[in-house]
Amino acid sequence: MDSYTPIPVNDCYHVYSDGTRLTVLCDTEEDYVFVMNKIAIIAFYCHLTVLSLEVMRTHFHIILKGAYDNIVKFTLEIKRLCSRYFNKNGFPERANQWLQLQIGPIKDFDELRSKIIYVFRNCTEAGYDYLPEDYPWGPGQVYCRKPNEGKRKVSSLDYNETCRLFKTRVKLPGHWEYDERGMLVPASYMDLSFLREKVFVTPRQFIAFLNVRKKDLAEMELADAKPFLERKEEGALQKELETASQKQYGVPVKHLTESNRIALATQFWNERKTSSIKQLARLTKNNVDVLRAVLHVPLRL
Repeated sequence: MDSYTPIPVNDCYHVYSDGTRLTVLCDTEEDYVFVMNKIAIIAFYCHLTVLSLEVMRTHFHIILKGAYDNIVKFTLEIKRLCSRYFNKNGFPERANQWLQLQIGPIKDFDELRSKIIYVFRNCTEAGYDYLPEDYPWGPGQVYCRKPNEGKRKVSSLDYNETCRLFKTRVKLPGHWEYDERGMLVPASYMDLSFLREKVFVTPRQFIAFLNVRKKDLAEMELADAKPFLERKEEGALQKELETASQKQYGVPVKHLTESNRIALATQFWNERKTSSIKQLARLTKNNVDVLRAVLHVPLRL
C-alpha cells in the first residue's frame, strides 16, 4: 500500500488572539460589526484573502492566504485600528488585547482543512445554540453551499457613503456585499473558489472534516494556547529576575556586571526556574554559549 503524503501549503496562516486574557473582547453589535469589517478591509488592503474567520466574545480566529510579510502587515494594522477603536470607546483593557496576537503557519492541506473546521465550529464549542453557519460573526453559509442572492452591493454606494458606513478610506471592490447591520458579507470577500477547488472539493469531504473528533479539537485549542502561556511564563520569570537583581545587587538586570549576570543566571538555573538555557540567557543579558559553558549544559544536536 502506498504511504499517504500530505500536500504542503506555504501561504496559509492562522491568526488569533488569546481567549484566556479577557471575559469580554466584543460586547455590542457595533463591536462585532467593526471587527468583522476591519478583518475584511485590512485583508484586502494587505493583498490577502480570507478563508475563515470567527469573532467570539473573548477572542477571534482568522485563516488567511497570502505572503507572510503581508500577514505581518495585517496584524500590525488590525492591532492599530482595533486598539484605537476600543480605547476611544473607553475600554483600554480590550485595546491591549489586540496587542497579543499570534501567527501560526499552516503546513499542509490536511491541517488547513482541520483549522478551517476548528474555526468554523468554535462558536458551537463555546455554547452557541444553533449550527455554525448561523453564527452571525463567522463565515456564514459559505462552505459547499449555493450562493445567496439579493444582498446590497458596495457598488450601490458612492465613495463618501462607503467611507462613512464602513469607517475606512480604502476603495472597496464593488461586488462586495453588505447587510442591514452595515456588515460586509463574508461570502462576498472570502476566496470561495480556492475553498471549493482546492480545500473542500466535494460536500462529502467537507462533511467528513466537519465531524472532527472532540479530542482533536482539544489538541488544537491547547496548541493555540501554548504560545500565550509561554509568554506569560516568561513574563513571570523576567519579573522574578528583576526582583532578585534589585534585592541582591541594587540595580536592574541590564545594569549588572557580566560576572553578576552569570551569577544570577546560575542561581536561577540551579533552582530550576526554567529548563531553557536560551530563555535564561536572553532574560539575563548573557551570551548563550558562554552561559552554556559555565553551567556545563551540552548543546542539543
